[in-house]
Amino acid sequence: MDSVLNPTLHTLQSLVLPNLGVQAPEDLYVRLNDQAWCRLDEPTLHFEAGGLALTDTYYGALSVSTWRRHCALKDVLLQVEGEGRFVLSLGLHRHAQAPSWVAEQELRLQPGMPALMVVPGWDSLPDGLLFFRLRALEPGRLTAARYVTPQPPPNAVQLGLVVTHFNRVAQVLPAVERIRCLLRRPDLRGRLTLTVVDNSRNLPLASDAEVTVIPNQNLGGTGGFVRGMLSLIDGGTHTHALFMDDDASCETESIARALALLSYARTPRLAVTGALISESRPWQLLENGARFDGYVQPIGIGRDLRHVPALLDCDRGDPRPDYGAWWFFAFGLADVQRWPFPFFVRGDDIFFGLHNDFEIITTLGIACQGEDFHVKAGPMTAYLDARYHLVWAVLLQRGGARRVLKLVRELFIKALKGYQYASARAVTLALRHVAAGPRFFRDNMDLAQVRAEIAGWAPVEKMVPLVRLDEAYRLPRPSGREPKLRRLLRVLTLQGYLLPRSLLSSKVLVHEKSFHGRARDVFGFRRVLYRHVASETGYMVELDRGRFLAEMRDMLAQLRPFLRRLPELRQAYAEAMEQMGSATFWRGVYGLNEGPASTTARPLAGGVVQDTTAQPVRPTVPVTPST
Repeated sequence: MDSVLNPTLHTLQSLVLPNLGVQAPEDLYVRLNDQAWCRLDEPTLHFEAGGLALTDTYYGALSVSTWRRHCALKDVLLQVEGEGRFVLSLGLHRHAQAPSWVAEQELRLQPGMPALMVVPGWDSLPDGLLFFRLRALEPGRLTAARYVTPQPPPNAVQLGLVVTHFNRVAQVLPAVERIRCLLRRPDLRGRLTLTVVDNSRNLPLASDAEVTVIPNQNLGGTGGFVRGMLSLIDGGTHTHALFMDDDASCETESIARALALLSYARTPRLAVTGALISESRPWQLLENGARFDGYVQPIGIGRDLRHVPALLDCDRGDPRPDYGAWWFFAFGLADVQRWPFPFFVRGDDIFFGLHNDFEIITTLGIACQGEDFHVKAGPMTAYLDARYHLVWAVLLQRGGARRVLKLVRELFIKALKGYQYASARAVTLALRHVAAGPRFFRDNMDLAQVRAEIAGWAPVEKMVPLVRLDEAYRLPRPSGREPKLRRLLRVLTLQGYLLPRSLLSSKVLVHEKSFHGRARDVFGFRRVLYRHVASETGYMVELDRGRFLAEMRDMLAQLRPFLRRLPELRQAYAEAMEQMGSATFWRGVYGLNEGPASTTARPLAGGVVQDTTAQPVRPTVPVTPST
């Protein structure tokens, strides 16, 4: 609750209603019958007699599991504001159990006079999702609701939001204004700050009492977030940082919820990562945190967040995330043991999470919307993805060569099979640059030359607006098991590269835009149109035997010496992780004076990691193989 209304109550979680700022389905916020409706521009719930609202939704439910597991709360209350006569009921959803009701009362709401309901037996609630049902006995409206506690927060958290900007003025300015409204909320005033690191130096925004703007050299997201973190530390007042994308495409209540969790946390080194919801299908989960076993393993991908069983699956928090992606990641500054390695972008958040002993959690209602990863896939992202995957493989004490070969198969060979020769070439370029050792990363922190080189390649794999396809085309075969004979033919003909051109279909295969083409679908076609239906963009590629042979030759020329030099590279990168992943290194980059001793990174144990298929790098203890 706002301290103006009742300074003895402290807000844990406020109700979010559908609005014009974030485009998402209504049933991610509240479930209404046909006698209730939400006005989007206020937002407010309006009721006729018999109107019904339920909050067993992604943004509406309170995770008993999260608050009981990580915070020591003795009492929780529900506070509602509005006008009219209602019956208010509290309910609980638990995994694999029928819903249960825990309290109910009739109340009359009057403007300026909030009503309270105690959550009975909070200390005995084991887990699950707490929600409320509001039934109108007469016409009325609900203007606000929040879960509160009379218990003051035990942790004096000062949270600094850090947004890294690069050439997205149209997105970042509205995001800043949304966050300003949050900064002015009475119960949050003085507990939050916003720092915008302007890597493109073109943001028409000046520092003021609420927002700090730092013009910065473009060292990618890595450099931008590090510069913001240094500013928070040097200010001397912040305890925590929250890294966010430059469009901050989230409900700002997500920020307030992260702050509340950190303020009441009893779990040491607690960090909060935000889920990612599909921008084009804003009910579908792309990632509820992720694990990294040499490849990113998104947790909960594909879940439909409109349904309670999916919410309960998310709420279980199993498995535990290895890292928090930097579209939304809140952590304690004193908990940072290893600073980010200068990857520019891609992989920096992964290594930061793996090299620091955070206790990372996700919870309902803390999320961002984002573009599906496969839509952005192209030569530059292929290069960046290959780089950090290769560095991980190099750091393995055992199985590094096997991991490198698997990466070549997954990132390079699959691109060739889909006629995406520029992406395949980008993987070879990444291999060459990683083989050059850590000095390449230090000497090319702005990636200017690399970006210019890749931009100079023929722009075949560039998403462009599509016009009507007048040529004969064909859609991929229905999903199912591929006939053994057809698969054997693909292998014997090197995915059709050995077939005479006359045996290849002249029709255009229309393939969904993805990270790479599905080999079984592409086989037998001369041309493939990779199409993203939602944006009506895409590009056309064509089988090219000359390019295939040239890319294979270049990859093999780089691969053989790379594998021979693995022990040498492992030692070099282990030392670099310690030296370049430090506050001292980054202060040197930006020409800043040495900060407090507490920000100095502790060395990695042994400098390298064990071969494992599921356990990440850990900074202070040896890593043993696990599932």
